[in-house]
Amino acid sequence: MEYSNYFSEHTKSMKSSLIRELVASTKSIPDLISFAGGFPSPKTFPKEALAEIYAQVIREEGHDVLQYGASEGDNLLKEQLLLWEGYERLTKDDMLITVGATNAIYYYARTMLNEGDVVLVEAPTFLGSLVALNALGAEVHGIPMDEEGIDIDSLRSSLKKLRSEGKKVKFLLSIPDFQNPSGITMSEQRRKDLIRFAIDNELPIFEDNPYSRLRYTGEHIPTLYRTAYEYFRNTSIVTEAVSFSKILGPGMRFAFVKGDKSIIEKMCSWQQKINVTPDCVTERVVGHFLKQGLMQPHLDRICEHYKPYLQTMLDALEREMPSNVMWTRPEGGIFLWLWLPEGFNCDELFEKAKEHKVAFIPGSKFFPISEEQYNCMRLNYSFSSLEQINDGIARLAKLIKSL
Repeated sequence: MEYSNYFSEHTKSMKSSLIRELVASTKSIPDLISFAGGFPSPKTFPKEALAEIYAQVIREEGHDVLQYGASEGDNLLKEQLLLWEGYERLTKDDMLITVGATNAIYYYARTMLNEGDVVLVEAPTFLGSLVALNALGAEVHGIPMDEEGIDIDSLRSSLKKLRSEGKKVKFLLSIPDFQNPSGITMSEQRRKDLIRFAIDNELPIFEDNPYSRLRYTGEHIPTLYRTAYEYFRNTSIVTEAVSFSKILGPGMRFAFVKGDKSIIEKMCSWQQKINVTPDCVTERVVGHFLKQGLMQPHLDRICEHYKPYLQTMLDALEREMPSNVMWTRPEGGIFLWLWLPEGFNCDELFEKAKEHKVAFIPGSKFFPISEEQYNCMRLNYSFSSLEQINDGIARLAKLIKSL
């Protein structure tokens, strides 16, 4: 049976995760130091607390949570999330629980997009979003960034041009805090400027927020959703997805979305069709984790854990890299971004780096199709040891200097 003759057109054109393929290509290399993945440190997982809560939930509430649950999410969990975030005017109907943030991105895009519709993204941006949008037949356009986040002038000119060509620009996707892959955090003023622009131009924003609570230095900046909520009294222009993958552990596959009720209802309809319901046991466990007041102390511990890892990588880059290499200096998250001189190709450098037993993700993978930039790379500092960070950056710098 030749099933390829039966595949849908979307399936035929669908691409697998390039990052997973690149990481897999390094698995068999002994003594490799990898800055390629986006893995949180297992040392940050609250294993003991979760083990106790899971056991308690199954034992005392198993009759409920082992049954089919509500597609929109668990009531106890939603109550705790609303208390945790402190939005006075929001209700449980403004919120949807999803099986990870990628599901949330997919449901939102499914709700909004027809074939050929345009989505604007920061350039570079999260590869998982690009893959999901491409699979849905979207036309994706990148908007340049500077040290304060997305460039509003570029956004304005791109939106005007696309609309003048008759294109339907459905939404902007943004990761404003410790962005994946760049590590850039959008400034508070830029957030206000972006939301004012979005309201004036009726451009919905999808805010992907896996990292905002992983701040190690500097002052906290309100999310796009909170900025719209508090500064503009607007609860509809931004839809925010909050992932717990880097907080409690990616294996729990837990995230939640808040936004306009009409969007949440349609996203819930997609969840009914695809997942039926989120993981009811995990929902209740996270609800109790919040209810017992464990979240903030846990976040404090995570930030204290990661702080020296970020600083060690920044120090190693300063010490080892040649003067014509530049990089971002994030105050949190788990990634930073390197620019090499024009003419360098980090796709080719990735293959050479494997010979030096060090790995990264080439920056070209984070740009929309036909907009790729090749003289850049993403580095992760959350998974390696401090010694590996020092050794790995030294290996990478030695390779770059030799070229």
